[in-house]
Amino acid sequence: MKKFVEGLAVLRVLRHPALLRLWLAQVIYLSVQFTASYAMIVLITNETHSAVMVGLVIIALSLPLVLFGAPAGALVDRLDRRTVLWVSNVVRALATLLFVLALLLSPHQYIFIYILAFFFSLVGLFFSPAEGAIIPSLVGEEELLPALSLYNLTLNMSQAVGLLILGPLMLNLLPPLAFSVFGNHIQLMPVETLFLLISALYLLATALTATLPRQSRSLSEEKKAEALSTAEVVRASEDVQPYERLAEEAGALLSGWQRLRRDLQDGWRLVRNDGVLLDALFQSCFGGLVMLTIAELATTFVQRLLGLPASNTTVIFAPAGLGLVVGSLLVPAVVARLGSLRTMLAGMVGTGLGIALIPPLQWLARLLLAPHWATHPLFLLVLAVLTALVGFGLDLVVVPAQTLMQQRSPDEMRGRVLALFQVLFNGGAIPVMLFMGALTDWLGIVPVTYLLAGSCLLAASLTLARALARGERDRFSGGRGGQQAEARERLPVS
Repeated sequence: MKKFVEGLAVLRVLRHPALLRLWLAQVIYLSVQFTASYAMIVLITNETHSAVMVGLVIIALSLPLVLFGAPAGALVDRLDRRTVLWVSNVVRALATLLFVLALLLSPHQYIFIYILAFFFSLVGLFFSPAEGAIIPSLVGEEELLPALSLYNLTLNMSQAVGLLILGPLMLNLLPPLAFSVFGNHIQLMPVETLFLLISALYLLATALTATLPRQSRSLSEEKKAEALSTAEVVRASEDVQPYERLAEEAGALLSGWQRLRRDLQDGWRLVRNDGVLLDALFQSCFGGLVMLTIAELATTFVQRLLGLPASNTTVIFAPAGLGLVVGSLLVPAVVARLGSLRTMLAGMVGTGLGIALIPPLQWLARLLLAPHWATHPLFLLVLAVLTALVGFGLDLVVVPAQTLMQQRSPDEMRGRVLALFQVLFNGGAIPVMLFMGALTDWLGIVPVTYLLAGSCLLAASLTLARALARGERDRFSGGRGGQQAEARERLPVS
């Protein structure tokens, strides 16, 4: 309970009006972003009935991060961050409206779904760095850590709420709408109504971010301005030709790639020399990829194994989302009692068991509860318990692993380690999504479900084996006890 109260203490930073507006905008845009992702997954499932095609939606959401993440971050450093925030939300709102128009004109052209997914992710490349960079200007230095903690907590919670709760519920609750415009009869299906609401919420987030304090210049520009006299600044601006400005901007983008390459190399050198940090990186990537795989296969699972429409994926997503939300609140208390290693092992085993028990549950339900077994309250209750266990288990893996990544990384190297994590996670998502989708279409959903469960148990075994081996090495390496003793303290094996 003490840990829980300490976690809620980060909310005190919301007494700053500007940070409160930014946080509300973050809650809105992240929740609707992941709600839109869920709706796109359902649309593709209904149109193609292919797990591979569903995986391509997730790839479209991840690919811009891999291709353009570094230059986008470099460009944001040269722009007014407040402008980046509100313009990004306006662009998202307009794109969503165009998508609704495309659905009305050609409802079965699912290529628009991939374009929208890619475009949403591309715009997010500019929004997220600007949002993170503007926070230090809205709070005092002593409140920066709680503000950043709240930022990360909101990111994780909004992902669960949007993708696992709001999306499924809204598609099931929104009714079709019919109205006339200039004598033309228009019929809006629930998914189209949902995207109209999403567009309106993006505009609300626009209003919130547009009222933030203006961020006129970056720190480097401030230092340059202080170093030059007014006459020198004017003369320098007059001497620069347009093509020189363009070359300067291009050089900034290229330097973003080069800086990312150096950061990845530095981060990898640090990670490979620290077994605990390497394991934490692996566990963070693994937990995130399992979550993406569940998102990819959930609609296929509901259609093929339960015989229900894809929009009924709420029976899978909503309990799993509840488990994620509850888990994010309880993980600190669990880690305080069990330690990081036991917590992550329990999470991997719990996730694997929760996934592995779903096909036998379906078989028993068909045998004992026929003919309406898929909608029988007892079956749905047990299914909800299993999927909530999966969501809670993923929290037990991802949250301690990401915390360890932060703790084990020196302050001056933390950004490079996180950049390495983002590249590995988003780069790994592409082949994993394609492989799991193709395997589902080829073998069926049940074998892939067991494969996913087995992967969780295998990851737990590998994590335990590496921790035990590291403990043995530490026992026989006499003079290097400081850092290794700290590692053993943070990851207790016994």
